[in-house]
Amino acid sequence: MYRESFKSGFGNHAEAHDHATTFQQDHGVQVYIGAGATENIGAAVTQARLADLQFWPLVRDRADPIKWGVHPDPTRSGLRHVEYVKRDIDPQLTGLISSGSFILLIGDSTAGKTRSAYEVAQQLLGNYRVFMPLDGSEIAIAPELLRHDSRILLWLDDLDVFLAPPAVSVRTVDDFLQKGGVIISTLRAERFNELSSRRDNVAPDAQRLLTRNARQVISRAEKIIVNRRWSNNEVSRARSVSDPRVADAVAHSDEYGVAEYLAAGPQLYDEWRNAWSPGSNPRGAALVSSAIDFKRTGLNKPVDIGALARVHDYYLQARGGIRLRPETFESALAWATEPLHATTSLLVPYEAGFYKAFDYLVDKVATDEEFQEIPDPVWEEALSGKWDVDFHSVGEYSAQTGRTDLAEKAYRVAEGSGDEVAGAFHLGYVFASAGNIDQAETWYSRSASNGSLHALTNLGGVYLKKRDLLQAEKCFLEAARRGDVKAAFNLATVLLSQERIEEAGSWCSVAEKSGMREARVLRADIFLAEAEYERARELYLDMAEQYPRQVSSGLGYIALQQGEYETAIPHFESVLREGNHAVLLNLARCYSELKNNDRAVDLAKQYVDNHPEDHVGLFSLAYYFQRCDKLSEAEQYYRAASDLGDVKAATNLGNILSNAGRDDEAEIYYKLALAKNDSLARSGLAQLYRKTEKFSAAIPLLRELIQEGSVEAYTEMGRVQEDLGRSNLAILWLKKAVDMGDKHAGIRLGYIYERRGEPRKATPYYRMAAEAGEAHAYMHLGMIFAKRGEKRKAVDLLEEAFMLGDSEAASRLGKFYWLEGDPGKSEEWLRRGVEARDATSMKYLAFLLHQDGRNREAREMMEAAADAGSKEAFAERNP
Repeated sequence: MYRESFKSGFGNHAEAHDHATTFQQDHGVQVYIGAGATENIGAAVTQARLADLQFWPLVRDRADPIKWGVHPDPTRSGLRHVEYVKRDIDPQLTGLISSGSFILLIGDSTAGKTRSAYEVAQQLLGNYRVFMPLDGSEIAIAPELLRHDSRILLWLDDLDVFLAPPAVSVRTVDDFLQKGGVIISTLRAERFNELSSRRDNVAPDAQRLLTRNARQVISRAEKIIVNRRWSNNEVSRARSVSDPRVADAVAHSDEYGVAEYLAAGPQLYDEWRNAWSPGSNPRGAALVSSAIDFKRTGLNKPVDIGALARVHDYYLQARGGIRLRPETFESALAWATEPLHATTSLLVPYEAGFYKAFDYLVDKVATDEEFQEIPDPVWEEALSGKWDVDFHSVGEYSAQTGRTDLAEKAYRVAEGSGDEVAGAFHLGYVFASAGNIDQAETWYSRSASNGSLHALTNLGGVYLKKRDLLQAEKCFLEAARRGDVKAAFNLATVLLSQERIEEAGSWCSVAEKSGMREARVLRADIFLAEAEYERARELYLDMAEQYPRQVSSGLGYIALQQGEYETAIPHFESVLREGNHAVLLNLARCYSELKNNDRAVDLAKQYVDNHPEDHVGLFSLAYYFQRCDKLSEAEQYYRAASDLGDVKAATNLGNILSNAGRDDEAEIYYKLALAKNDSLARSGLAQLYRKTEKFSAAIPLLRELIQEGSVEAYTEMGRVQEDLGRSNLAILWLKKAVDMGDKHAGIRLGYIYERRGEPRKATPYYRMAAEAGEAHAYMHLGMIFAKRGEKRKAVDLLEEAFMLGDSEAASRLGKFYWLEGDPGKSEEWLRRGVEARDATSMKYLAFLLHQDGRNREAREMMEAAADAGSKEAFAERNP
């Protein structure tokens, strides 16, 4: 950057250039022409193949403003410049652009002169060739270029560079403008002021000549003043820009120019970081560090130099102390307060020896994980009672860093100053943010009891975290009745979670009427709970852009409820990518319904890992393990869910234990669930009593179920009577079950009639059960037709039974083909039964293999049959 003063620049009689230079930006083409050849400069240009202007870029092709001299801003998404904000001068600047125009923008450093000039060039001069000379001597070829193309933009950023030796002459400028070229230039205000004629009397003769030429050049220009501080209209326009770097700068526009803040920030930050080098400015860097951390504690006002002096030595010693060769305190302060652009410096001075760190440095450090926590000496000074502390900022920062001790100290000072409500409220906020909900409850309760409505609402939130819905509802209800809209919304959410839909809808209306947008999503959730899927979907889609996560969750749940599992999965997965683990169970259910139970287990396991005390997650994981036939894992998680009070988990655990023959344990869990009035537990216990021949205990339970309208209880009562040898009573109960819609009961009727030697009476009931999807009914029908000699029909029915999942049908088919004298077909079916883990098929195949002389295979098959037989005894039973 050209940082010498205009005066010294004009007074510097360094060697004059003995050549003119044509320089091609971005193409690397340089042509040096001796001084003696200046009379024939056109020929030299032609010799350099510049006549067709192929080496000079179009304005529109040179789209990076940094290459035009714009100060780089903090980099974001690979861009070193921010989104442009229109300035008040733009209409005037645009109106001045025409053929033969010369525009000069004057203003403080980093006022935004170059960026405004760049934007107007891109807007109006895109088809022009842009010539960016290095110094005044190179401008000599500019008029010659116009012979080949009248559309030439001469870009003179920092005009003082071109007015210092070797300076451009006013004759060259006049010639260029007369031929239709356009000049856009910028000049810092301090340089412009140095051209005042009041300085002529004290300037040497040579310098007066340079100054006279400079004034004449500048006199040809239309001058536009660019203010460093932005107007209200400019700041308002900046607030509508989406670029967060602009928003950050606008937040400090009351002290600095927006462009000034953006340009100075990165450079000052780098200077501060580099100043720690030994022999550089380590003490100055320490002073800046202490000022930065004072601001981070919540001290928004400037700090006096005494406080900085007391604290800065901590930073200096932490970096190496005397080994850094620190400068004197006076030198350190001078370095830290030296202006970079206009009013910006590392330490910004205020009245009477007070200083504040440049805001950009504070913002940068606050978001940089590299920097450590604020050291205790700073906190001790900040909380000494001498300063006006922003307690909310202290509390928020302390909560984020886990320093609740400091936050508590700050807020207790606030309470001591008479602001008990605010102090207690902020302490509640600090402890809640730190996850200490017991302390948060204490302080929010104190603040609420002193009249804080927000504290009462937040106290309800604390009770939600403690899963105390009763107390949460009480707090939200009181706050909502006192007019807190957020409390009304939270109350509606709590009520909806308890399926108190009508009440939830009423409080949701309160939030909706206040204009709370999020309440519309809650309304969609209420429609969802009412199974008003189309109304819910319509409202979700209307809110999709503003609340994408909640909407995706809702749309996924609609698809789940409607059995559209493949449609639901992408919605739930998009929510999961946002970090919301609550959808893991819904996602697991989708995969389970699609028969991918291994994936369901993985997803449910993720949920349980994050929510180990959630009984619903434990139950779901156990259920998917059960579907994967991993019964020991299922038992483990059912026990954990049951211990947390999950009634369904106790019932399912009873089923697993009963199927495993652990009848005494099963009875304990069935009774545990039954004590909480779970009808499925009553059904499971009744089956257990039937299985263990405790018929007198089973019958009262079945009568209760029958009174409750359980169709399956009629079937089970029939089985009890069957086991008691009362076949006529069993037939009556089973026929009643069939008449009430339990077609599966038909297979029990078929068994009874078949055992009584009445296959014709059994056949219609077997058919009825088969039509209901009972695979075993197909197998019995096949056996009946086989006895009748209708072999083809029998085979078809047995094959259908096997296809529906009855593995025993394979052994029947294997035996049938063996008796028919077809050992190959017999072995084929028996092996299919083996694959289905049917013990009878294994035994038959072992016999067939032995008969065929394959004795080793036969022995292995017998061992497998014995193992499968033991497992078959504990096969899962569906109550």
